[in-house]
Amino acid sequence: MTENPNPRFHDYVTPVTVSRPDTYDAKPTGPVRRAALHDRRGRLLGHVWSDDRQAAGFTKIEDPEPDMAYAGGRVRRILADAHRAGIPAARLLDPALYAPDFELRVTPPAE
Repeated sequence: MTENPNPRFHDYVTPVTVSRPDTYDAKPTGPVRRAALHDRRGRLLGHVWSDDRQAAGFTKIEDPEPDMAYAGGRVRRILADAHRAGIPAARLLDPALYAPDFELRVTPPAE
């Protein structure tokens, strides 16, 4: 057996970040706030949530009607655009971000 191992099996790989994520983290680092998202007809589509730090996302309702399928993709695009624009996760529950396509109904926190 040789002293020098085959270099093919001893690569020293250093991870390198080649791109940054294009949206917010999907795992919250603390408590989350959420707001109900409705379509123009007033139907509940799901909830937009944020941990007010670095995570945010959209959770659709359990049994959406077939014509509601567009909502998930559209909201993910809104969140990705907000991330690229540098909007912090704490400001994602602003109804203006989702208008005019959707109505975000934010309820004040309980005291």
